[in-house]
Order: sequence, then structure tokens, then C-alpha cells
Amino acid sequence: MSPLPVDTVIFTGSRVRELIAGRETGGRFCMLEFTSPAGRGTPTHMHERETESVHLLSGELAVIVGEETFHLSPGDSMVLQPNQPHRLVTGESEDARYIVVCAPAGFEDFVASCVTDDDGAWPPAPPSKNDIDKLLGHAPRFGITIFPPAKGPSA
Repeated sequence: MSPLPVDTVIFTGSRVRELIAGRETGGRFCMLEFTSPAGRGTPTHMHERETESVHLLSGELAVIVGEETFHLSPGDSMVLQPNQPHRLVTGESEDARYIVVCAPAGFEDFVASCVTDDDGAWPPAPPSKNDIDKLLGHAPRFGITIFPPAKGPSA
């Protein structure tokens, strides 16, 4: 067995490290470590194929599922089922470090298709238009639906 890569990359404004790839588990699961800056969040999205487990190591993280918001504290975990729209949002005052386990594997390949190099700056820049276009372009191939942002009341 070869050692796993430990390099970090930037995925939609978060630092990501692949801990266990699907190729190491026969496709059964993958494990990624995310470090996300305070005040950032994923778009609302859902995974068609994977059950996603989120395990908060440090910081603040809200998991928004439909109309419900679950506030995770360090040591807390949450399981998201396939086809369950959700988003992850870090707290306003503290970065979040968390582990994501997806079963079956495949999410790590989606992440790899959308990354940029980690230049070491903290916090990483928010995703650019090019990053978002890449994310939206690759998502359907991996069974991921990214929903448009909710519209607020018109002025």
C-alpha cells in the first residue's frame, strides 16, 4: 500500500486535505479534512450517491438542512443522507476544522476536479467566478446538485 498524499489544496475557499481516498478502500468511502475560514459557507447542495458524515474537530459549524439549523460543537457529528439538501456554514468569529466521510467514495474526485493550489495564505481567497463555474460544471458528473442562492425579498 502506498502512503496517502498529505498536501493541501483549496476547494471553494477552504483548505482541504485528502486523508483516505476511495482507491484505498475499494470505493467504499473517502475521508477529507476541511479547514474553513470564519464566516464562510457552502452553497446549498445535495449528493445523489453519498451518505456524508461531518465530524467537527474545532471551531463553529452550522449544518442547515431544509428549514432546520444544527449547531455543531467540537466533537459533534452529523450524518446527511443522499438527496438531502444541505449547506455547511462556519461561525462568524472562528474558523472550523472538520472531517467529512462520504460513502461510497467519489466525492474526493469531485473535490479534486475543482481545486486550486494552496499558496499558504490564510484565509484563502473566496471562490472566484472561475472557481464557481468549475464547481457548477463538474457537479452533475458526480451526482451533486448545487442549488442557486435563495432570493431575498425584492427592494
